[in-house]
Amino acid sequence: MTKVVKAEYDAEHQTLRLLEPLEGFKDHAKVTAVVNAEDLDRPRKSLRGVLSKEAGEELARVIDEMFPIEK
Repeated sequence: MTKVVKAEYDAEHQTLRLLEPLEGFKDHAKVTAVVNAEDLDRPRKSLRGVLSKEAGEELARVIDEMFPIEK
């Protein structure tokens, strides 16, 4: 089973603390983790590539319609 979860790193104890329960895994199950650091200076950068170009343009159009900027 594959699941993506958020965790907080504790450098002093070299541990990761999950921010929510990990459902579907037995207690003391061995798992593999892949970690990605958040870019706190540019948080939206982590969204790059999530949507196709067409879907991104459609989302931008919907946002523009919902929150118009008067010129």
